[in-house]
Amino acid sequence: MHPKAKSLGQGALTVALCATLVNAFAGGDAKRGEYLAKAAGCVGCHTEEKKDAVPFAGGRALKTPFGTFYGPNITPHPQAGIGRWAEADFMRAMREGKRPDGKNYFPAFPYPSFTKITDRDLRDLWAYLRALPPSARANQEHDLWFIFGWRSLVTFWKWFFFTPGPFVDIPGLTDIANRGAYLVQALGHCGECRPDSPRTATSPQRRWAK
Repeated sequence: MHPKAKSLGQGALTVALCATLVNAFAGGDAKRGEYLAKAAGCVGCHTEEKKDAVPFAGGRALKTPFGTFYGPNITPHPQAGIGRWAEADFMRAMREGKRPDGKNYFPAFPYPSFTKITDRDLRDLWAYLRALPPSARANQEHDLWFIFGWRSLVTFWKWFFFTPGPFVDIPGLTDIANRGAYLVQALGHCGECRPDSPRTATSPQRRWAK
């Protein structure tokens, strides 16, 4: 083979391998996403509270002073779940608290904490959710009191109490301590339910569940 052709062939192979690696990384790691889903407790809100319930198929009731919220189906079913979502839709939901149609999610979905999840972790979570068996279980409408069901009002709540963006290391903490802070503040969303960060009429750390 001519040296120049050989060189070009090796160059093309290198580019192809790099592209494959980049695409694999961009696509996310489903196995790692499974670990992250467990750390975030996703199954707790997205699985019906009954025997033999399908994991992540939705239906868990969350009773609050504002009414009852029902966890949605997040399996990749094209009608009942999130099978028609693009990765960008998932990123926007987690980072900005918005549905694919642009409307607000209620902050019973803890996106004020999930917004702090890193892009890499979000991609891995997305890869894991896409790998789940699809379930045709239909979502239930939230049963909320009067104006609390108006998604447009959440916009005003966001103005005062929601700051989107990934977790930033806390100065002065070790790498291990910052990893713990990330797990607590972002994936674990511990502040959403802890009694020392109560949900009040004006607090950004609102506790929706009784």
